[in-house]
Amino acid sequence: MYDNPRGLLEQITLTHGPHDLLRRYFPLADAAARDCGLRLRLRSDFATLVALNRDNADTWPPLPPIFDPAHSNLRIDSSFWLEGIDDRGDTVVTEAARFFDFTDTNVVEELRSLRIYYENPAPHVAAGECVEIDAPAATQVSGRTMHGGAIWVRPDWRRNGLTRIISHVTAAYAHTRWNTAFTWGLVEPRLHAVGLSRAYGPHDVAQGVMLRLAFRGDLPAVLLWMKTDALLADLSRTVDHATMAPGQGYAHEEGFVARITPGQG
Repeated sequence: MYDNPRGLLEQITLTHGPHDLLRRYFPLADAAARDCGLRLRLRSDFATLVALNRDNADTWPPLPPIFDPAHSNLRIDSSFWLEGIDDRGDTVVTEAARFFDFTDTNVVEELRSLRIYYENPAPHVAAGECVEIDAPAATQVSGRTMHGGAIWVRPDWRRNGLTRIISHVTAAYAHTRWNTAFTWGLVEPRLHAVGLSRAYGPHDVAQGVMLRLAFRGDLPAVLLWMKTDALLADLSRTVDHATMAPGQGYAHEEGFVARITPGQG
């Protein structure tokens, strides 16, 4: 149930990134969600996300260990999840994010090592769990990165464009919070084939990934990644093409509590 009066715009602090663009983008995205009948907020209690996933197991596959506090150290300074709540107070949309600093490494090596999935990968490697990936182009995904996942839209809320809204809000907030250079994630091939990946933004793609992990067994996947420049260009297009109904001023700054960290511009 929705028990926090603070909404998305009251929770955001603009630290990194182009403030002028983000100050315009976040109110537009929040207004778009409200036009669909949703309130957005940021959360850090992953036990609640795990319980929500379990309660909706008929429409939502199990969370990967990357977002499960039983397997990962989900610190408040390096993880969050975005929640969309309907007018009854029910959670109907989610996406989770984690910050990974791949200085001196890259996403391919970190996937193979299972360090992404487990705080202590050694017993899982010994048990035969692994990630099979041959993606030379993806080795460019290094430095400060955000992994997005655990995207879920309750079936009666699908086909409303919510995936695009939440994926872009998540990536934009992660960038201003963590100064990310890349956003990346994994999707199932069947979802990529029907075009769902396009909602996430202009990504590069590596196919043929195989996850052999206990939470789902053998699971084919597609690796997606996007440079921050591409993300910001996509946000800029959203702002530039936003259509406002007469009398609606949600593209302006009124009501948007965007705190800016001193020294950042």
